[in-house]
Amino acid sequence: MFKKLLHPAILLMNHLPFKVKIVISMAILFLLLIIPAQTTFKSYTSKIKTFEDQHIGLHYTINMQDLIYKTQLHRGYSNAYLNGNKNFEKNIIESEKEMDRALKELLAFDKKSFDILYHDRNFVEALSLIQLVKFNKNLHKTDIDTLFKLHNQIINKLVKSLQKVSQRSSFATSHDLALNLVAQLLEDKLLLLQENTGQLRGMVAGIFAKGKLTPAQKSDIFSRYTLVKALERNLINNDLLSNLDNYMSIHETTTLLVYKLDKMLSVINQNIILEENLSHDPKLFFKQATEAIDTQSKLYDILAQTYEDLVNQMQKSAYYTLIWLVIGFLSIVFTSVYLFMAFYHSVAKSLNKLKNASELIASGETKIELTADSKDEIGSAILSFNDMSQKLDKSITFLDGYKMAIDESSIVSKTTPKGIITYVNKKFCEISGYSEEELLGRPHNIVRHPDMPKETFKQMWQTIKQGKIWKGIVKNARVDGSFYIVNATIIPVLDSEQNIIEYIGIRHDITELERTKEELQKQKIDPATGLLTGIQLEKDLESATQPVLMYLNIDQFSDINEFYGTKIADNVLMTITSILKQMFSNNICKIYKYHNDEFFLLFDTEQLSLEKIDELMNRVLDHIEEHTKECDGESCVSVNMSGGIAHYAHQKRYEKLINFAIIARKTAKKENKKFLTYNDDMNKENDYKNNIEWINKIKSAIQHDKFVPFFQPIIDNQNSTITKYESLIRMIDENGKAISPFFFLDIAKKAKLYTKITKIVIDKTLAQLAKTPQFEFSINITVDDIKDVEIKNYIIEKVKACKASEKIIFEITESEQIEDYAEVNSFITELKKYNVRIAIDDFGSGYANFEHILSLNADFIKIDGSLIKDITSNKDAEIITEAIIAFSKKIGSKTVVEYVHSQEVQDKVLSLGADFSQGFHLGEPKPTLSSLNTLVKEEDSNRP
Repeated sequence: MFKKLLHPAILLMNHLPFKVKIVISMAILFLLLIIPAQTTFKSYTSKIKTFEDQHIGLHYTINMQDLIYKTQLHRGYSNAYLNGNKNFEKNIIESEKEMDRALKELLAFDKKSFDILYHDRNFVEALSLIQLVKFNKNLHKTDIDTLFKLHNQIINKLVKSLQKVSQRSSFATSHDLALNLVAQLLEDKLLLLQENTGQLRGMVAGIFAKGKLTPAQKSDIFSRYTLVKALERNLINNDLLSNLDNYMSIHETTTLLVYKLDKMLSVINQNIILEENLSHDPKLFFKQATEAIDTQSKLYDILAQTYEDLVNQMQKSAYYTLIWLVIGFLSIVFTSVYLFMAFYHSVAKSLNKLKNASELIASGETKIELTADSKDEIGSAILSFNDMSQKLDKSITFLDGYKMAIDESSIVSKTTPKGIITYVNKKFCEISGYSEEELLGRPHNIVRHPDMPKETFKQMWQTIKQGKIWKGIVKNARVDGSFYIVNATIIPVLDSEQNIIEYIGIRHDITELERTKEELQKQKIDPATGLLTGIQLEKDLESATQPVLMYLNIDQFSDINEFYGTKIADNVLMTITSILKQMFSNNICKIYKYHNDEFFLLFDTEQLSLEKIDELMNRVLDHIEEHTKECDGESCVSVNMSGGIAHYAHQKRYEKLINFAIIARKTAKKENKKFLTYNDDMNKENDYKNNIEWINKIKSAIQHDKFVPFFQPIIDNQNSTITKYESLIRMIDENGKAISPFFFLDIAKKAKLYTKITKIVIDKTLAQLAKTPQFEFSINITVDDIKDVEIKNYIIEKVKACKASEKIIFEITESEQIEDYAEVNSFITELKKYNVRIAIDDFGSGYANFEHILSLNADFIKIDGSLIKDITSNKDAEIITEAIIAFSKKIGSKTVVEYVHSQEVQDKVLSLGADFSQGFHLGEPKPTLSSLNTLVKEEDSNRP
């Protein structure tokens, strides 16, 4: 019966091409297995989990809002009591009972849900503050402003804690815009409105009661009045909710709330903001404000129910969708089984014929005649099978020709299972420089380049010894010592018993391709601004025709950074970047981010004639100053800009125009001008004067022992304890100010004073080590130090004499300048005899060559601050940092992250697995060490 049902399908299959049968089968299997298993059910499970979390998040929000509301009532009653109305004592005590009840309900819900509140610092601190504001007999002695601020702190911390719960529960991260709007109103805007309304109620009622108003109070009231008005407008803009079933209820309650808010705000506007008429009845105002707050609570309840209804609707929709998908999947299953059985019966008979014929060929029989029952590809194969024996010789000849083609186009070699060369083709000899006689009988590592890690070949042998093909990029050495890079494929050749009898290596020369990739890698983009960097500017100047270069610099940017903090400073830089992109959106110039606060604009005379340079420079500087204004909530910072201009007429070597433009700006600052165009007189005078002054300062500092090491702590992330310090040289000037080496180190090198400074750093750091041997100390050295015989010998002698040499770490800076690895490695090997360890400094700052690390056998890899600075906002920086950390763990090196400037950054690098952390958030460089076994506490780390 079943075969009769299959008969129509079998007839159909016999007339279909074999490819069509395979495509149909594979497509059905793909739909049956991949899409349902990997997409639909996983998506449904994820959605259900999200819906459950959103329900939990809603209940957290409702309970937290209840606690906040009770705290606001307590604040209002306490203010009224302290303003002289002792009748509110009972209200205060009753509101405290309500606060305790709300808190108890919230904690009970948290215990059976996420259990995160007691682990949240803001919530724990809010609990402590609640105890401080509770009523006691000495309440009349409490300062009303202090009590008011304590209530505000409690509410702010509860709101922050609620935001953390919101993130955990996906409360406001839905694809439904209406749900997101309701969530934002519940967790943010309504709470903010409720809090500011409550603060206005307490402040204004108190002022009316006392009949006194200070300018500071008036300013504060005006600020909160403005914020409440803005939040009121946000409530009105709720068009996204117009399709909801209960929109009328939301709209009516919102309208009522706006009316009551306007009524309350009108009293504030007329009696405080416009004129100081403080005779208004405080009880009446308190009642009006309370009615507005009660209406807000009512709107909050309506929106909470709306949120729950929306989530339930989405959950129900997802369930029905799943049901229909299951029905569809079952249909596919039945259809697939039916078609597969038909397919099987269609081809089974023909396949059996081919199987039997194959066995005959295996036994030596090649003259075989088969009959074809179907008209598909299998039928055609059976017909072709009859003359296959005649084509065997042709196939063998073709294979020989194919071998010849590979031999002519590729680098080919054969080796024994032990790696002894038995055959090389002509191209192998040409690229390696060895003759065939020099290669045959020799181990294949004759062409191994010393830069290649041993681990690569270990992995290769592990693969091919298992009979598997190995592929990889290999750097080989020519007979003259130069190198070439190949894309290699090593193929094991097996006998009939699966034993390896030889290896065949096929390679293609990709040396030029790798060089091209290396060049492209050097073309960097600044990760923070997206602008081209100084490296690209130098490259572009090399190929420029008639360049015109404008240099822009922010005056006293370091003051902005120190006074307002890095966040505001970074925002200023991003604002200037945006302005420049808008001004030159027509692509008439290229924009570059050079150093911290420096920008360059590169024109060609075709885009900008020399006669119009001054006019454009004035316009650019004025436009930036006019439109750059960054605020931190309390104060605003604006910038002053200055600059310099250099162009093709000043120098044939265009890369020098960068320095000339900088010199022009310095001269402009000296002459109190916004900018100047470079001329030759600027360079000679400034260089000579500056160098003479600094040389005298450096000599005096050496003579009077004014070079001192500042020690910055390095934190072990396993136990948050200081275990190491980096020694950073500083020069103390005549005013006692510590000067960074940025200002004097290059000049010290030119004046032959650098060696003395290096010895001072080493001597004083080792002296500190002798005093505190429980800590490790890292000292920066450069490639030039290693090349300098005097410094190198001095370091080795000092290490030999040190009783705690295992506590010394030398950080190699400017390691990308290493040309002679043998010399550097010899120095490192000598130091490691005394258990000294090596760190690679600033890794990832522009020269992130992992092969470079392996060559230096580093114990520590210090990840550069340019990656860590923006790691919480820049995904590329996070990915690169994670890759460096993972690579370091594999090779057994420890990682140290620099520029940890906030707890958020520290949390991020901890999650990525960094071993050590360093930065201003954890400890600034100081001339004395921190206390022994100092633990890094979050509350003590509020530095920029």
